[in-house]
Amino acid sequence: MHPYVRIGGMKYVMSKETAGKVAYIQGAVEGKYTVDEAARKLKLSARRVKQLKKAFREQGISAVIHGNSGRHPVNYTDEKLRANIIALKKSEKYNETNFTHFKELLAENECIQISYTALCSILKGAGIVSKRKHRAEGKRFKRRKRRSAFGEMLQADASSYDWFGNGIRSSLHGFIDDATGKITGLYFCQNECLMGYLEVLRQTLTKYGLPLEIYADKAGIFVVNTKKEEFWTPEEILAGKPLDKTQFGTIVEERLGITMISAHTPQAKGRIERLWGTLQDRLPIWLKLNNITDMEQANKKLRLFIADFNKKFSVAAEGSESSFVPLGDDYDLDKLLAVRHQRVTDNCGCFSFQNLTFQIETKKPIVKKKVQFLFSQKIGFLAFYNNEYFSVKYLRLKKKEAHIHTPDVIKLLIDKIYYADGHNRQAA
Repeated sequence: MHPYVRIGGMKYVMSKETAGKVAYIQGAVEGKYTVDEAARKLKLSARRVKQLKKAFREQGISAVIHGNSGRHPVNYTDEKLRANIIALKKSEKYNETNFTHFKELLAENECIQISYTALCSILKGAGIVSKRKHRAEGKRFKRRKRRSAFGEMLQADASSYDWFGNGIRSSLHGFIDDATGKITGLYFCQNECLMGYLEVLRQTLTKYGLPLEIYADKAGIFVVNTKKEEFWTPEEILAGKPLDKTQFGTIVEERLGITMISAHTPQAKGRIERLWGTLQDRLPIWLKLNNITDMEQANKKLRLFIADFNKKFSVAAEGSESSFVPLGDDYDLDKLLAVRHQRVTDNCGCFSFQNLTFQIETKKPIVKKKVQFLFSQKIGFLAFYNNEYFSVKYLRLKKKEAHIHTPDVIKLLIDKIYYADGHNRQAA
């Protein structure tokens, strides 16, 4: 047990060295030791011992003890607070956070301000390791220089992940600005699909306007790979044979005038690839803290997450002017950003899509005609014929066993549009 002394009602804990120092200076004052003897024992100069003797006579033992002896340093964290921080980190609420994110959430939600160094010391001392993912050893790629202006180029991609912590994977579609790192849109769907990307495009167009370019991979949603490049003829190579356009490419390039660029590798669009790592760390925590448990709830609230994320992580663009072009009033986004498929109606004005049967709702049936079938979260299901839009009614499955091949995004949209009122399903 360490020796201590009480001075002015305060208990000072002394080390063995300090206790020895007090004993020799007090002994020198009382004449038990000469100045030289005390100096040799304490390895101090005779002059310093004389100063300490004088201070001891005037102030007592406190003159010999260091002013901070027995006191905690200014950066010491109270034991009760330390225990509280450890308990919070181990709780279900915060146990999946990395240290940096946990530090932010302590300040935002718990009114606990603490430095990152102090937090690491507390948590590591309790045997807690950060959840942060470290880059695996392997080939390093040089980062491409950012574009100079906000809106000059957006990177597009989707990430399939267990975002809600329920063991079910869903796809988060997103755009990120190359110059600033700002997220311009996020949208959940059951799987990566055209509808998900069109909804992210809607968010971007509505909030910011038209970007100059969109940079995406060569997934079938963005390009039709009818002929692999290695099989191009010399004439096609010289001519720079373009890849065929998909619905997304047609809407973006032909209707909106945005240039599409295809990335050859994931590393080429590294900005958005790194974004997914950050979101997989943070977004599930945000969803849990806000009691959001499904995609529909999440899609209604993601704008709040985006605003907070951009405030924390975006950077200033090199150029001060935005490259986004105002959208104007010439576009009907609800119709423009819908998935479209051409179909032919039968003798009853019905048509099929993905093993499902729909009927155009009109007094005069549209029979044996080519129609466009549109659907999205905004408009539901519509048919377009002779410059007019018609509502459609879902009838049935063509074959019950074929239901397993119907895309999940279509099933969910049918549930939302046709069964939200609680009516029984018709053979579904």
